[in-house]
Amino acid sequence: MKVAKKVLMGSMLAGATALGVIVLNMPMVVSAMGDKPKADTPAAAVAAPGAYKATFYIAGMGGHFAQAETVIDPTAAQPIKVTKLTKVDIGTKDTHPVHDARIDSADRNTMFWSTYKIDKEAHGTHVGKTDLRTGKVIQDVVVDTSDKAADTKSMYCASGQSKDSFIPLTMTSLAYIDVFNKSDLKRTQRVFLEGTDADTGPYKFYHGNTNHAQTKLLVIKNAADKPHGATSGKMNLVELDLNKLTKGEVKTLNKGLVSGTPKSVTFRAYYSPDDSLIAASGADVMFLIDAKTLQAIDVEPMANLEENHDAMFTPDGKYIIATSRTKQIGGSCENPQKPKDGEFTMDGELKLYDVAAKKFIGGPTSVCGACHTKEGVDQHAVLCGLEGNFK
Repeated sequence: MKVAKKVLMGSMLAGATALGVIVLNMPMVVSAMGDKPKADTPAAAVAAPGAYKATFYIAGMGGHFAQAETVIDPTAAQPIKVTKLTKVDIGTKDTHPVHDARIDSADRNTMFWSTYKIDKEAHGTHVGKTDLRTGKVIQDVVVDTSDKAADTKSMYCASGQSKDSFIPLTMTSLAYIDVFNKSDLKRTQRVFLEGTDADTGPYKFYHGNTNHAQTKLLVIKNAADKPHGATSGKMNLVELDLNKLTKGEVKTLNKGLVSGTPKSVTFRAYYSPDDSLIAASGADVMFLIDAKTLQAIDVEPMANLEENHDAMFTPDGKYIIATSRTKQIGGSCENPQKPKDGEFTMDGELKLYDVAAKKFIGGPTSVCGACHTKEGVDQHAVLCGLEGNFK
């Protein structure tokens, strides 16, 4: 709904137009309505001692991934600097809205993905893989929806992997876990947890990830008052034997429970490089979890108007890169703490969390708004999952 000249319209990321390349060094996040960010003149990124370089792929509802070349300096006021911002297309906003990706652990040039909505024309969701060297889709298959899933408005939204399998999880009710061959994307298993030892009672939906040793699949369930009902801010964590799961069997290895605020809802998560910790997004909070006990070490609040959707460790496990859907408000907003529809522009941002200090550090960095501005995309930027290659 278009509400004013300087207000972005809609609620989903479009981004079907060609984007080109933006070279930028963004000292500020996306500004308020009508004052959207402009790319600065090209600037060389010089990595400070102890800094990291990474290429991140941020999933969005426009049928593409934002591809952000970054330098991360934890000592800087704005720790994450974007030096080049492009995108990787997999389809359109109608056919391929996407929330999650998984780079192959054995081939860091191949990225698997699964779509968040049913493609009405294809009569199914899409599962595919992309060559990150060229940005081209290698394979795209259409996947049927289970008859057991009554609520299918939200489909694949998280994933894990084994050596030979790509394993996305759905947000449906009932939720399920699919197993695909990495080689040909043939589905080999479809697993439900109801009636097994991994059944923890009513839930809203599933998310999860595999550990780096590829021995476990973590399933995070948002506890609810009834199937697909109202959430409580409590999350049931269940670790499954990954080898058995790829064979269609369910063996529970560990269970835990974490709690945020009544508004907290978990989305994607990552294990630390040594598999000792788990970083889990929680909307209004981010969880740092002991992977042995599955108990929360830190429940870190997000800032007002931010919503955390993924959390990924640096290679040394010292920091976590967290994604945020952030509402950028304008001067005409009546209540800046609770902006109404039409009073804000949604942007996608990255933030840095210090694991030892157990807190977010520095300011956030936009990874969506500059491209939307360049292309004249008059809709919100709805970011979701995060993947990346560190250099």
